[in-house]
Amino acid sequence: MSSTLELASDIDLRGAFRRFYVWRDLAGLWHAKPLPKLTPGEIAYGVQPELVADSLLQLAYECTWQRSRRNVYRYLTKYAAGGTCPCSAS
Repeated sequence: MSSTLELASDIDLRGAFRRFYVWRDLAGLWHAKPLPKLTPGEIAYGVQPELVADSLLQLAYECTWQRSRRNVYRYLTKYAAGGTCPCSAS
């Protein structure tokens, strides 16, 4: 049995949607929500609670960008909490 993502694209984009719930609405737009739910700090940092795109390839790009932004937020909060930053070890 093929998934919706496999049927919609000849390119394998499943890796781009790791940790996202992805669906297509009746109007033909692709949507994605990050998993697990965002924290208030992540939302304040600019991580979007829902992404919408016209094409699956565009949504894959946006999901990858959001996952990277979320990782940067976690990195910043970890080292702002008093941890030693590996970049300052000179």
